[in-house]
Amino acid sequence: MNLRVKQTEATREAILDAAHDLIFSDAHPNSITIQAIADAAGVSHRTMYRHFESREGLLVAVGQRMDADSDARFSFKQPTTFDEWIAGVQQSMQFGAAYRESLRRAWAISITTSVWRRDRDDAYYEMFRARFPHLDEETAIEDFAALRHLLGAANAVLIGERFEMSPEQVAVAVERAVKALVADISERDRTAATGG
Repeated sequence: MNLRVKQTEATREAILDAAHDLIFSDAHPNSITIQAIADAAGVSHRTMYRHFESREGLLVAVGQRMDADSDARFSFKQPTTFDEWIAGVQQSMQFGAAYRESLRRAWAISITTSVWRRDRDDAYYEMFRARFPHLDEETAIEDFAALRHLLGAANAVLIGERFEMSPEQVAVAVERAVKALVADISERDRTAATGG
């Protein structure tokens, strides 16, 4: 690998490190700007855009890096099918317990910026639509949003804390709710398929 490639990779990693540190610091989510990240990484604003097309792209890269770290740390396998996704409640609870504070912060960022992990949601939505192709778009989005909320590690952590439940109790409750919701969605998809 030549020196220029090594320098480019090192700069990209420095930017990701700075972004991660800012995202999970006490800084207000709205203050996590491209310029703030550039300053923290010791690079120019222009350099930021050579590595990432947008703030959203940078936030997605930070999230993907966290996914890779958690995959390696917990031997997680990112779901590639709808069934794998909804069966991953225990995995989600483990992740939630390990990354509790980070998830709180990510949740706050997602509320204020609307960009945190849209890439993952898009992938999950594609799996959802492949499984339930007959639902009209509005109904599909509503059902997906409810299911995504149930399967979110950050949501599970907050629910567990709010109601003083152990991760195991939360997992059992979430699995039960997911099973009921998927059965309901499946029935409506079947009805839509037959024109009923």
